[in-house]
Amino acid sequence: MAEAPVRSLLINQSMTRPILIMGCERNLFFASSLACVYIGFNIGLARGKFLVLLSAIMAWCAISFGLNLMGKADPYMNEVFRRATTYSDKPFRIQYKIPGRSSIASRPNLKTRQRWVD
Repeated sequence: MAEAPVRSLLINQSMTRPILIMGCERNLFFASSLACVYIGFNIGLARGKFLVLLSAIMAWCAISFGLNLMGKADPYMNEVFRRATTYSDKPFRIQYKIPGRSSIASRPNLKTRQRWVD
């Protein structure tokens, strides 16, 4: 019997890439931008405090730079962090520790090891 040729499929790259805006994760970028715009225009310009507007612009630049670095390291870092803290009772701590060995029975017998060393 003749073998069938290997079938190849094209995968669209736009469906597999993370959604980033200016190198930042989309949700975090919009949340930080909205907060800085609110502080800068609603509190700064509406009350005539241009120092607040300037500090909001500087904060937006600093936050965007930090989010850009985070997006370069891992585009899904926020989702992973949110999922990790959702299932734990104590956030920001290691809740589930994976043992180095599967069970106590799988550990080597120390007496046997010492006998072979001697």
